[in-house]
Amino acid sequence: MNTKIFMLGTGAAIPMKRMLPCICIKVDSNLYVFDMGEGCQETMLKMGLSPVKIKTIFITHLHGDHYLGIFGLLQTMHLMSRERELLIIGPGKLSNILNAYASSGLLNIDFPLYFEPLHEGIVYRDDKITVSSFLVDHIPSSYGYVINIKNNKRITYTGDTRPCHSIIDNSRNADVLIHESTFTSNMAREAHAQGHSTALDAAMVAMNAKAKLLVLTHISARYDDPLELYRDASRIFSNVIVAEDGMVVYL
Repeated sequence: MNTKIFMLGTGAAIPMKRMLPCICIKVDSNLYVFDMGEGCQETMLKMGLSPVKIKTIFITHLHGDHYLGIFGLLQTMHLMSRERELLIIGPGKLSNILNAYASSGLLNIDFPLYFEPLHEGIVYRDDKITVSSFLVDHIPSSYGYVINIKNNKRITYTGDTRPCHSIIDNSRNADVLIHESTFTSNMAREAHAQGHSTALDAAMVAMNAKAKLLVLTHISARYDDPLELYRDASRIFSNVIVAEDGMVVYL
């Protein structure tokens, strides 16, 4: 199977220097999107990824920078004459938001839209991938995802989280660990107080879980030079990269 990870949005909170969180995993011709920050469809289209081909959208938690891009994406799908159904999986309260949007008359689409609330364990399966979710330590109903691809490759995506044991447990021997790294370790107290991790925290998870590759994302706009985060993490885990908008990781 041909698998690519497109880092469409690698920033945090405000799209000042980076787009907001969005990852697209392409397995053969299937597209699976994890989080959908505002404006990330622009990067998607620039990279030649068609919204019509998205099978499922997975949301980690209900902070706006992780889901508000859904609404613009749905409109683009409509304008591109999408016909196939779309499944959105996320925290249960996202259903209320989608229903309110639909009942307002503003949801103008011609394709079936379905929603499934998140729970721990397997949440999705098709002939290419199996996706499981696990609780992380951020706000209530915050989840990470484990994506098992049928060619025995494994990707773990943490979403936003403080350091917690569930990430290590769900990242063991992962081929790629995509870990939020909002700050460097000199701001660890602030990071943890806000429910976030540092680059060093991410490296410790990767080391303890024996992950093969660590990808740092959800980078605060305070950092102009990604080398700061790379140095912080590479002190204890050498196979690390700092994600940039538009970066592609090949599996």
